[in-house]
Parts: sequence; structure tokens; C-alpha cells
Amino acid sequence: MNKKRLCAIMVITLVIIVSGNVFAASGNTLDALKQVQDNKKQLQSKVANLDKQIDEVITKVDINKKSMNKIAKDIKDNQVKLDAAEKDSQAQSELFKKRARAMYINGVDSYLGVILSSNSLSDFMSKTDMVSKVVSFDNKMLNKLRDKQQAISNQKDALSYENSKLEALKAINERTLSKLNKEIKEQKELLSKANEKEQQLMASSAARDSRSSKGVTLSRGMSSSSSYSRVLSMEATAYSGDGVTASGTATKRNSGGYSTIAVDPRVIPLGSTVYVEGYGYAVAEDTGGAIKGNLIDVFFHSESEAQGWGRRSVKVYIIN
Repeated sequence: MNKKRLCAIMVITLVIIVSGNVFAASGNTLDALKQVQDNKKQLQSKVANLDKQIDEVITKVDINKKSMNKIAKDIKDNQVKLDAAEKDSQAQSELFKKRARAMYINGVDSYLGVILSSNSLSDFMSKTDMVSKVVSFDNKMLNKLRDKQQAISNQKDALSYENSKLEALKAINERTLSKLNKEIKEQKELLSKANEKEQQLMASSAARDSRSSKGVTLSRGMSSSSSYSRVLSMEATAYSGDGVTASGTATKRNSGGYSTIAVDPRVIPLGSTVYVEGYGYAVAEDTGGAIKGNLIDVFFHSESEAQGWGRRSVKVYIIN
């Protein structure tokens, strides 16, 4: 009887020890899971904040691009005005030459000569008045032309200065965007690892509780996007109108070379060389307020070509 009691006590003790170890292991798993989930929330918050900052920089890039396009147009228009003013000045010079030539042919080589060739007092007064008016008119025209040329030249210099400031701002925005892209990439990689760890702990907890005998297939979370770093499935729209891109280059469409596309720099970094299915090789040089996520905008010179493209699903191959 004593032996039976002793065996029973030993069995009960063994069960308690094993159960304690199981509960302790389960408790450790739950604690680790909670820690991972808390870390995951923090990472998600950081990613959301970085996304917001990137959106703000993209908006600034868009505004900067529009300003650079406007200044480029103003500089071009000013050059046309300056050319016209120089043409007027040349015409006025030609008029002087013709007048001097006419006086020479008639035997008079200066305005003073015209006055001294007078035949009478009334003729003298008449020629003096005429020469005075001609000289006054010429002086006014020359001053007016010089003032006009100077004003246009000053405006051209001012526009060039503003454009140089925008170029500097563009460089700052590009550096900021590059820094934010690097940070968000790092945070997403950490978030991907947190997702994996969470799935592993959940699977471990489920197996320990005997609720899943087959285990689970772990999701790679956001890291799955990294497997498409060279091939992306995207929606492609089209835009037209020659101008300056967010990178400061001129928009171009070259079916036999490299064309311009607008991208979300969080998905495709600016400066990347790509191949767009059905469009050809291109460089990611532009951005747009509506270009977000897996969306690109391909450039065409004419509105009819852009409309002909419409909106379609494409494969985008990242060349570098």
C-alpha cells in the first residue's frame, strides 16, 4: 500500500514539473510575442511618419518643378524681347548711316554743315530748327532703346538668379528625398523581420497549445517586395507637354533610346534606368502629386499619344 502511494506521489510530482515547464515556456513565448508586437507598432508608426514626410517633399519637388518651368518660359520670352530691342537698335543705326550718306552725297558732312549752308536768315532759322528736332528725336530714340535693353537685361539676370536658387532648392529636396528613402527602406526591413518573428512566435505558441499540428506557413510580410526589386507589376498612365522634370532635365520621348517617366521615388528611386513593357527604356526623372505606390506616368510629346496610351498594367524592369 505504501509503495502504491509512493508511485502515485511521484507521478503527480512529475506531471506538476512538466506542466510548470510548459506553462513557463508558454509564458515566455507570450511575453516575447507581446514585445515583438509592440516593436512592430512602433515601426509601423515610423514608416507612416516617413511616408508623410516623403509626400511633403514630393509636393515641394512638384511646386519647384512648376516654378522652374515658368522661369524657363519667362527667360525664353525675355530673350525674344531682347532680340527685338537689339534689332530696333540696329535699325536706328542704319537710319543714322543713311542720313549721313545722304548728307555726304549732297556735299554736307555734318549737321553744322547743314546749318552753315543756309542762304538766308530765315533759311538758317529753319534748318537750325530742323536739325534740333532731328537730334532731339535721335537722342530720345537711342535713350529709349538703351533703357529698354537694360530693363530686359536686368529682368533676364533676375530670372537667372531665381532659377539658380530653384536649382539649389532642387538639390536640397533630392538629398532630403534620398535620405528619407534610405530611412524608410531600413524601417521596412526591420518591420519585415518583426512580421517574420511575430509569425514564428504565433506558430510556436499554436504548436505548444496543440491547436496546430501542421504548423503554419510564415509570411515574409513586406520583404516580399524585395523579391520584385528588378521586376515590378505597375499601373501606367501617360502625360504630355514639354517642360522641366523634377530632376531638372527636359522631358523627352525617344522610342529608340531613353524616355522620361514619373515615379513614386519610394518605389523606384529617381535616376533609375528601367524598361517599361510596351513603352521601352526610360529614366525615372520626374515625380507627380498623384504618382503614388505602384503607379508610373510615361511621357509623350503630344496629347493624342498620351490619350492613346490610356491606363494599362505593365511590367517594369529595374535595370540598375
